[in-house]
Amino acid sequence: MHQNVVALTGSPGTGKSTLASRLKQHGMNVITVEEIANGVDALSQSDTALEVETSILPNWTWDGTDDCIIDGHLSHHCSVDAIIVLRCHPSELRQRLKQREGYGYDKIESNVEWELLSGVWSDLIALHPQTKVMELDTTNEQVSLESILEFISNHHAWKSVHDSIADSIDWIGVGNVAESI
Repeated sequence: MHQNVVALTGSPGTGKSTLASRLKQHGMNVITVEEIANGVDALSQSDTALEVETSILPNWTWDGTDDCIIDGHLSHHCSVDAIIVLRCHPSELRQRLKQREGYGYDKIESNVEWELLSGVWSDLIALHPQTKVMELDTTNEQVSLESILEFISNHHAWKSVHDSIADSIDWIGVGNVAESI
């Protein structure tokens, strides 16, 4: 039986690591993009940060006997069977990122803009148009662990990235977005 590899992706601050921790406590295998990048020699140190060569990430393969969750905003660059995209309204995301150490004004605004423009969906349509996807808004509520587990075990019943993109969250089309940019 094929074990599922699921990308847990979204802008920094949307709740990926929090959800990954909950899934790990539930007994799921969770690996970070950094661990994968290190394992396939796709991780390097620049003057200011660790950099991941995303073109090498698809070389990684999961050889475990159970499903695996890849935690990280670049996880969708790996070879995956399904994708969970976490989203957060840009104004709330800005507040969350202000709480993070090492996030200055430019880094915060860059990530808020990426979220506002649904940047992850641009990557998904280019990399995984036929992969099944689940998108969740984490702005005001905690993600249901049961819904995530159901998606992981039954993702074949969900829509593909290509078929879901028209229904994806559109922060620009939401009222009061001008206040967040």
